[in-house]
Amino acid sequence: MAEFGENIKKAREEKGFTQQTLADKLYVSRQAVSRWENGSRYPDLLTAKSLAAALDTTLDKLLNDDDLQNYPEVNPIIEYPLYKRVQTAMFAAAFVTNLVQLLWYIFFNLSENRALQTNYETAIQIAAAISSGLTSAVLLFGTVKSIKDTINSRAAAEIAIMLIGVEGLYAYVDQYLNWRNNDPVSIWSTVLNIVVYPAFIISVLLFFIRKKTYRPIAVYFCAGLVIIRIFGAYISSLISVFGTPRLTKYLITSSLRLFALSLIPVLIIYMAATLYRKRRLAKSGIGGGGDSQSE
Repeated sequence: MAEFGENIKKAREEKGFTQQTLADKLYVSRQAVSRWENGSRYPDLLTAKSLAAALDTTLDKLLNDDDLQNYPEVNPIIEYPLYKRVQTAMFAAAFVTNLVQLLWYIFFNLSENRALQTNYETAIQIAAAISSGLTSAVLLFGTVKSIKDTINSRAAAEIAIMLIGVEGLYAYVDQYLNWRNNDPVSIWSTVLNIVVYPAFIISVLLFFIRKKTYRPIAVYFCAGLVIIRIFGAYISSLISVFGTPRLTKYLITSSLRLFALSLIPVLIIYMAATLYRKRRLAKSGIGGGGDSQSE
């Protein structure tokens, strides 16, 4: 990548351009040009074509095969400004929703309402509070990185694995506590929990970390199973409390959790789809306007 930055700087100086002059020609910021030259970021492929034209050179002279393969891994997964704002909004919405639920668990379920709960119910609430707290922390981390525009393939994998891991551990604890309380536990739900979360983590690792251009079918499939599990558990519990005094409380707490948790696999699906497209375009060496960078 250093060679790419050196090529840009050399061609720019030969043309007598300053970084600002080149930035103005490409409708990007001077900081963007500086990042390209110091090796911390690539331009997207469409901008790279415009860059080559502005410097009266060819894309082949600026980018070698290694640069093309590294571009999707080094650059943020989502570069188009509108889509970046959507990604940030999704992270922020999930974070705020989890935080609200965490505060609910702490100040109502574990404080004012504790005297009315059995030991089993208290244990469930503590596990849920810990899960919401850890998930909120990871989502805040993701929100900050999205704002800073630093979610590349490795960062996306780290965020996804932490979120999947926290939710998977909570699902296992929840089922264990239900078993200890002699509540009926569906064999299908147990098998789904045991299989889907480890499989989801493995599929994320294999796709986001390995620089291979293949469709993230396994990521989509596991994310779909997680969404089905989330909605299935919500509907099942809703049916069990329907027509009882617990309905209002359930709608408040679980609806918030449903919204927050369902955003997570959707985010992972979107980042995987975007990275796949960038890798495919990089392999073919053809830029696409949908992810063009406008800094």
